[in-house]
Amino acid sequence: MSEQVTLKRKVFIAAILFLILVILPMGSWFYLRGGLNWRKQAQAELQDYGAIRSSTVIYPDGTKEDLLEKKVCVLYFFGANPDLDDANRKILDTGERLFTQFGYKPGAQQDDFRMVMIAQGGTAEFKTHAQTLPSAEYANWVWTGGLGSWSTIIFNAYDLYCQRNGVTPVKHYYALADQEGRIRCFYNAMDEKEIGRMVEHIALLLPYK
Repeated sequence: MSEQVTLKRKVFIAAILFLILVILPMGSWFYLRGGLNWRKQAQAELQDYGAIRSSTVIYPDGTKEDLLEKKVCVLYFFGANPDLDDANRKILDTGERLFTQFGYKPGAQQDDFRMVMIAQGGTAEFKTHAQTLPSAEYANWVWTGGLGSWSTIIFNAYDLYCQRNGVTPVKHYYALADQEGRIRCFYNAMDEKEIGRMVEHIALLLPYK
């Protein structure tokens, strides 16, 4: 009887050691390898499609500030006098979701994200919807004009992105720029899967704190 107990104990100990020394390290290796491969793939998707322009404000005391300097930016070109159609409503509402996840809130330490909405004018319905979003009072939204220069930057960069990656152009798309002001990728603004990929890329570009 004593010998059977001793044998069972040895088997149990051997099983525990096998789990600790073999199974757990192997699982950790596969987990880390998967994370490393994901990061490599994501980094490969984040290429360079040119520089964005500044968005400078001048305060009453004469000081100037570039609202986009050292910020990770999601950019969307609405153009002149946008209306609140289904696409624009979705884009504004997606901006609210991005604000919830990445935007600055009082007391937060991180303030490295901006949503850059490029537009001039807009219908009353469009402006009302944008202004009544919960995040409308925060600096995460940067509304900017200068449609001519922005259209050249965004459209040329998107054309390069589509050619380089064999992508069929779509009407509604986001651009993502890093803290150095370089456009790194584009995403179909109507495709939730691509929006999800953009969220992953934003998290990758934001500084770790």
